[in-house]
Amino acid sequence: MKLHRNLILGIHFGLQKILTDEEALRPTLASLLKNKKWGSRDRRLLAECLLEIIRWKNRFLYLSNVNPNDADIHWKLIALWILSKGEELPTIEEFNFSDPLKFNNQPIDTLPRVYKESIPDWMDQMGVQIFGSFFWEKEIKALNELSPLVIRCNTRICHLDKLQQVLFNEYGIKSEKILDIPEGLRLSHHQKITHLPIFKKGWFEIQDANSQRVAAWAAPKKNSLIVDACAGGGGKSLHIADLIDDKIKIHAIDINESKLNQLKQRALRNGIKSIETHLANENELFERLNKKADLVLVDAPCSGLGTLRRNPAIKWHLNPEKINKLCTLQASLLIKNAQLVKPNGTLIYATCSILPQENSNQIHQFLASPLGSQFNLEKETTFFTHTSFYDGFFIARMVRNSN
Repeated sequence: MKLHRNLILGIHFGLQKILTDEEALRPTLASLLKNKKWGSRDRRLLAECLLEIIRWKNRFLYLSNVNPNDADIHWKLIALWILSKGEELPTIEEFNFSDPLKFNNQPIDTLPRVYKESIPDWMDQMGVQIFGSFFWEKEIKALNELSPLVIRCNTRICHLDKLQQVLFNEYGIKSEKILDIPEGLRLSHHQKITHLPIFKKGWFEIQDANSQRVAAWAAPKKNSLIVDACAGGGGKSLHIADLIDDKIKIHAIDINESKLNQLKQRALRNGIKSIETHLANENELFERLNKKADLVLVDAPCSGLGTLRRNPAIKWHLNPEKINKLCTLQASLLIKNAQLVKPNGTLIYATCSILPQENSNQIHQFLASPLGSQFNLEKETTFFTHTSFYDGFFIARMVRNSN
């Protein structure tokens, strides 16, 4: 393994953007990987280095006794990652530290949990307080393991068996079906798949297994009116439309126009025509849809704690104050969008978080409100990573009273 100076500069730039400027990990990484001066090997090294440093930052600093506030912190993190691989440091001026870097040999399993699992103190304390030390230890360990690559078959276009067969026979990609996720395939390892002709033809989408449960819980019916209130890139809207052969009307709403544009492109690729996109400030739409929707999905903005495996930067961007603000936003979104559900209609609330203050507590707070008293909770479940093996996720299904 050899990192040349230009690649190290790219990694340093990424750390600055993600850890200091708190920019989102995936868009930052995607932007870096567009550098045409780097070959495929360099791109793999950059992604591996950046993700591992962000995931294990606390552990690296503890084992090397480096101060987190060191002026050269990002250069030292890169150097520590290289040393952790048993490699010698490249002879570049940025690595001429006044004190030589070295790791102590303490076994990882003996480290305090905040360093072993590389998480902030506040997050560890909160996890223990909510779940207890034994359960939290298992969950946070699972959230640090590499997430599997899961795809969802678009059954309007092809059968799951055919997709699995073509992936293996034509592209050498092994996969396995997932128990109780009828449209899901788990690939044997991570690899680029969005360049495949069958992806461009709309045969599949990349979507975590627990995320795929939302459409099943929604149980959409043909010719119904659906509101996806926080649609984002629209993965769940696409899944719902696919389940009932696109014979439906979906209003996909979001505050981010670029995400809605992504949804339009994905719908076009998937051959889905039932989705109509709207910005969240279209007040006339909410007035028009009041008590009209058969199904409303609130896939609420959340801490994203259940996705730490895929996005380890979250733990460094979060703090208790931000979580409290998200809880306030979630409560307001529930109230705002529950008004759209017609009598006997369904309200689905979902997050990719495992925290009860974002999940079950939100539901029971809503049900205790004047509007919420018109709804009955049918079921709610938190899917934890260490027991489900996929992203941490929460789903609740409520039905509005007939009167």
